[in-house]
Amino acid sequence: MEKKLSADILEKYFKGDCNENEIAEINSWYNSFENDGDDISAMSGEEKELFKDLMLNNIRHNIKKAESDNVISLKKAKVNRSLFYFIASAAAILLIVFFFKSKAPNISPAENEEELVINNMTSTIQKITLSDGSKVWLSPNSQLTYLKIFAKYSRQVALSGEAFFEVTKDHSRPFSIYSGKITTKVWGTSFRIRSYKNDIPKVDVVTGKVSVSIYKVNRSATDLSSPVQTDPVQEVMLTPNQEAIYDTGLNALKKNTEIKDTTINIWKKTNISFDNTPMAEVFKVLNKKFKVHIWSADKKINADYLNADFTDESLPAIMEMLKNTMNVNYAVNGSEFVLVSNR
Repeated sequence: MEKKLSADILEKYFKGDCNENEIAEINSWYNSFENDGDDISAMSGEEKELFKDLMLNNIRHNIKKAESDNVISLKKAKVNRSLFYFIASAAAILLIVFFFKSKAPNISPAENEEELVINNMTSTIQKITLSDGSKVWLSPNSQLTYLKIFAKYSRQVALSGEAFFEVTKDHSRPFSIYSGKITTKVWGTSFRIRSYKNDIPKVDVVTGKVSVSIYKVNRSATDLSSPVQTDPVQEVMLTPNQEAIYDTGLNALKKNTEIKDTTINIWKKTNISFDNTPMAEVFKVLNKKFKVHIWSADKKINADYLNADFTDESLPAIMEMLKNTMNVNYAVNGSEFVLVSNR
């Protein structure tokens, strides 16, 4: 039998004003989803982020309880199919309370076309959630340009640098990425685009199907609200583990049926669990699984132990969880990830 929560208790929880009985009630509601199937496809992007916020708060609560034993606990919730009904109740209340009431005024047509530019000048991979729920993992020294609210019939972004995309399926609105001379179009899939100024542009596909094209006229990163381009000069179709490389001299695309760059492995999702495992051993397992080099010279990090269940997660997603729950930061350089403590 599904549990329900009132708007008042949810609002108090996010403000940190709940008493012990109210916290117990929320934790009971949270735990009721844990042992069921994992299906959140019915949720909107905003609803998913709200639920993740609640999960993160729960994770942090679990960590505080374990700190006395020098054990860091990560607990990833599994969301069940009854969330479809949850959307109609608790999640709908969340949207009303936290977005329409306190954060989001009515959006005018002009605001719908507001263009946002994100420059990642940090040493970590930055996660960006778009209005349709799609996720963009923006690499260091990269820039993403996108509309605050996507247009009715298209979803368009511009990229300079490198990013990994996890695109929400929407067959009525193709998702297009403009990166230098090439345009990548999808409806729902995951792939990496690398398009640094002095590097060879390429697109690597992890899941789904992607089209990569060259057009006579390049799309401007400052004109994303204009109509979609048509009639490409050249187009190649890519499926998982295939890539397209742009030859600047020939102004042409080359298709490879195998991705030889092992750094793509960090984006392939996997299931890994740790039971009170020393961090040194955790690094060894992750290094072998993703073919990378993760390490830390920080004694505080190396002295920790990890209890964690990473289900269907990529390495950057795992690093993001460790960053948020262990009070650490990391720097990435190719296939090397170096952790440092914030404590």
